[in-house]
Amino acid sequence: MINRTLLIVDDEPNIIHSLSRQLRRENYNILSAYSGMAALDLLANNDIGVILSDQMMPEMDGVTFLEAAKEKKPDTVRLMLTGQSSIENTMAAVNRSQVFEYLTKPWSADTLRGTIARAFEHYNLVRENKRLHQLTLDQNEQLKRLNENLESLVHDRTLQLEEAVQEGVVMLALAAEAKDDDTGNHINRISSLTGKICRGLGLSSEDADKISFFSVMHDIGKIHIPDRILNNQGPLSPEDWAVMKTHTTEGEKILGHKPYYQIAREIARSHHERWDGTGYPDGLEGREIPLPARIVSVADVYDALTHRRSYKPAIPKEKSIAMMRKFSGSSFDPDILEVFLDIFDSGDGDDK
Repeated sequence: MINRTLLIVDDEPNIIHSLSRQLRRENYNILSAYSGMAALDLLANNDIGVILSDQMMPEMDGVTFLEAAKEKKPDTVRLMLTGQSSIENTMAAVNRSQVFEYLTKPWSADTLRGTIARAFEHYNLVRENKRLHQLTLDQNEQLKRLNENLESLVHDRTLQLEEAVQEGVVMLALAAEAKDDDTGNHINRISSLTGKICRGLGLSSEDADKISFFSVMHDIGKIHIPDRILNNQGPLSPEDWAVMKTHTTEGEKILGHKPYYQIAREIARSHHERWDGTGYPDGLEGREIPLPARIVSVADVYDALTHRRSYKPAIPKEKSIAMMRKFSGSSFDPDILEVFLDIFDSGDGDDK
């Protein structure tokens, strides 16, 4: 269940009232406290996702309170509200209480709403990841307890676990896709076309299936990109474009460090690299770019060109193909693009 409970801590009632008023349309469950001690009592007895605390408070200042809150509920996201004159002190205290972000007085309503939305997004994603991780641990523990003579049961449970992991992968991919394409069809088309390219390249069935499956995770990092950027109708500002590009590295972080997700991490991080080295985030060139990312790049660009998005209409397939031909050896691996063009010429590149 998604957490929407916000705790506002400030010794000035008018500040709490002003913050609550500006957030009244965000559907948060807002709790408030006028002191750190009262806030700690609320924290102990409520499932609170985000804390917004003033820094300057009598008896217990904001940093001390947030340190205590971190000890009680380490996953609760902590935000600090501070005056312009005390920013240096605030920054020095960030590492002590591991503050997620801070707001300065006076704040803007948009900044307030955006910061708190990101904080809740972070909290709920971490909590869901922990739930899935604990679910995996629990299932593994059950497998350990099985009698070794019950081979068929072990086999069945292992298959169930693999299916659960794969279902979790698809669910996360759909969650990211819903940020700018609520149909979920984009990832299905990418997976299908990626598999065809892999087979056209002569990859083994196992490798083709892995790359095709993990291709659905290519834009998982968009979970961290604000909707206002993803759904922008016009060109992005340089600042927003810099944020947009972080979906590659954020996607890699979400996928962790387990060997199982290695291909998924390569795709998430590098599917916007270009053959000539002008892509992002690392400026990799040629075969420095992981093969799975080079394959998904071709499939992703074709699908993006041929389907409508909030910021552009669909481009006819023949025109899209002609555009992509021009970028062979610059944007795309020429060998992979040639295989893709063969697929399209054979009629196998059409949507199913």
